[in-house]
Amino acid sequence: MLANINQQQRSNTDIVKEFYTQVFMKRSVDICNEVMIDDYINHSSLVKNGRENFKEYFLQYYKTFSKIDSRITHIFEKDDLVCVYADHWASNKLFSVKFKAIDIYRIESGKLVEHWDSIEALNGFSRFMFAIKAILKL
Repeated sequence: MLANINQQQRSNTDIVKEFYTQVFMKRSVDICNEVMIDDYINHSSLVKNGRENFKEYFLQYYKTFSKIDSRITHIFEKDDLVCVYADHWASNKLFSVKFKAIDIYRIESGKLVEHWDSIEALNGFSRFMFAIKAILKL
């Protein structure tokens, strides 16, 4: 993981790529302790502020969706910001969702400190399932 690389050698893009890979592709929140500050600010309407809230949300997400995957299609860095454009898939025994997301992360001293996103569902059913998921807090 990133701990083996000298912090000065890691670009902000490298940090976000590894974070994205671990959380959205490998279904693990362990990297959050390494690359996210405790009082992480999340401007997403789905996830509350704070590292522990982020971890709790995604641990529940992994339980709700037995299979998930993501593919980063574009990533770029400008100053302290990293922007990721990615395709996401999630499914369980009942349904599947596909969506595209733009995530913007602000990095300070090698740590994720702030996040914004915009999520575009690919079909009406995906939009419906995300609304149900948000209402039921799944």
